Amino acid sequence: MRIPSRPVAGLTALALTAGLGLSACSSSKKANAAATSSAGSSCGTIPDTSPSDPDGVLAALPSDLKALYNGYSTAVYKSAFASWKPSSSTNKTVGLLLSETNNGYQLALQSILEGQLKAAGYTVDAVTSSDQVTDQVADFNQMVEQKVALIVYEPLSSSAFTTAVSTAATAGIPSISLINSVDSADTVSLGANDWLQGAEMAQYVAKEIGGSGKVLDVHGISGVGIDTATYQGVKAVFGQCSGITTDDSIYDQFADSTAKSSVQTYLSTHPQKIAAAITSGAGATGVLEGFQAAGKTVPIIANDSMEDGQLAYWYQNKSSYNGVGITATPPQLATAATTLVKALMAGEGVKLSAVVLDTPLVTNDNVADWFTSDMTTSSTGNASGPSTLDVLPSTELDQVLSNPAS
Repeated sequence: MRIPSRPVAGLTALALTAGLGLSACSSSKKANAAATSSAGSSCGTIPDTSPSDPDGVLAALPSDLKALYNGYSTAVYKSAFASWKPSSSTNKTVGLLLSETNNGYQLALQSILEGQLKAAGYTVDAVTSSDQVTDQVADFNQMVEQKVALIVYEPLSSSAFTTAVSTAATAGIPSISLINSVDSADTVSLGANDWLQGAEMAQYVAKEIGGSGKVLDVHGISGVGIDTATYQGVKAVFGQCSGITTDDSIYDQFADSTAKSSVQTYLSTHPQKIAAAITSGAGATGVLEGFQAAGKTVPIIANDSMEDGQLAYWYQNKSSYNGVGITATPPQLATAATTLVKALMAGEGVKLSAVVLDTPLVTNDNVADWFTSDMTTSSTGNASGPSTLDVLPSTELDQVLSNPAS
């Protein structure tokens, strides 16, 4: 599931209608980026932070697409697979390596992506790795040794995979990193721009709490790329707000049960009012339940997972409660990954080492488009978003592929 940089007073214009494609979403981000430079450094403004572009591949993109990369956490290179073509027309085995499926998002992503790849005619070698980085790298290397045609993986540690993806590239095996970006030309990172998502959530929160208050940052797993980049974006915005303080002591391991117990325990020993809570990856429903279990008023919860339980509470109470969310939904991420797999296997090549999904901000103005009647506050899944949502539209895809099919 973005790029703006507006002062707090102009934030309400960020509420995007559901189902936006690239042209609407990225044009909004482009306008927001322009507002940043004119607004100066003030609370609620997203700084313009261009990622490293050593090969000039970002500079060559249209401005609206380039805006999606604001603050991107790793350098963006010319892809090692810009002119790659498969060496065999019969090898259609795709290695699928995800980390532990301990939350609804992971379960949905694994099921949907594996199903889409099989439906597209690929044999899927699916492995769910442990939460140990060394195990995950070993599983990746084993797929290389087995000579799969391509690997789709979800790295727990981006830096730990730089050697592994280089080895795979040398062996002629492309790889697609989901969610967490890897700083290498030898893999294609696919997912939302986590820094920007964090910044957009923080921008909205700063406006809603009037630039003052204590914000509880509920982290996932220390050192995981999505968590690190998200909160770097959050702090880039809050760093310009002298009245906002944050507490970063809670890590929920991307599990709602841990989020609930940790937040409840925290609130029992920290009486200061919490103006907002921000989650990364998963845990929003657990944070909600933690406040309820502690007998505290539920604050604004900003989340980048759009969990069904928290979304149901938000929708049911939207007349008196305000939330904000932004995410690349499991169906959208799976569809984007399958699209890239098919493009690579068709010899279309990928120009850049990172493909950023254009994810819309969800606010009270469009939360109804994300809610479905089967959602309850005890639901454990993740929202799929409106049926018209397209976070990798053809207009963007054609810009990142070397030889897009007509």
